[in-house]
Amino acid sequence: MKHGSYVLVALLGVLAACDPADEPNVIDPEPAGEGVAFDEQNPNADIEGLGKADTPHTYDVPDDIPELERPEILVSLETRTVHLFDRETGFSAVYPTGPGVLGSDGTSITPSGFYKTGPDTDDGWYYVARRYAPDYFGGFPFLRLTIPNSKGYHTYGFHGPITYTCPGGASSCDAEDRDWFLRQDYVSHGCMRMEVEDIVELFWAVRDFESVPVAIIDGTELDADGNVVDLGSTPTLPKPGESINYAECGSRPDPYETPSRWTSRRC
Repeated sequence: MKHGSYVLVALLGVLAACDPADEPNVIDPEPAGEGVAFDEQNPNADIEGLGKADTPHTYDVPDDIPELERPEILVSLETRTVHLFDRETGFSAVYPTGPGVLGSDGTSITPSGFYKTGPDTDDGWYYVARRYAPDYFGGFPFLRLTIPNSKGYHTYGFHGPITYTCPGGASSCDAEDRDWFLRQDYVSHGCMRMEVEDIVELFWAVRDFESVPVAIIDGTELDADGNVVDLGSTPTLPKPGESINYAECGSRPDPYETPSRWTSRRC
């Protein structure tokens, strides 16, 4: 397999724990579908729980969010990483992620290609600061992308880890009592799952931008010096205006220099 061997287990209900450290009663309730099936089936649902006084706040917005000028996001399905960077300010952060399961061809079902966040709307569809429906999103941010599934619905995005355990090995518990953790493996139905602190930083770092370019590649991301970008690395960023080689997606100009190239397309 292109991404290494992987045995797919049932994603519904309670899973036998395999990460981390064989914890009991890992909950992973995401239903089958392309991206988030709930969004395709409930396009007008109140996913932010607006107007509900008893909705818990499961995270606080940090006061040290990076100030960016021209943010870009690059997802490598090979290394299962999300790279947020800004050529102008020099900011760079590499986060672990759990992308889509492997298909019959040995590649992740998360679509590789060039996409973007937004455009922002008044109904909270693309930038969801606290997503509560379904409840396994835990009230954490949901950053939606312009990736249509096979039926044309925009159901893909970045969100929290989904997986959690409950105190005492219980089979269910309230969102604020859950012990959330990320399984950095091919585990989702197309979205990029992230650690709680990572999706919070990513979301709020780009929240005020109408759209941010997002590239998703099957291959390995290389920095400007040709080194592999992975967790713990310090990537050398390309200069503003320079092209990037996006593995199997080919070379592409700086999206901020060529706005017309922001049109979403698969590789």
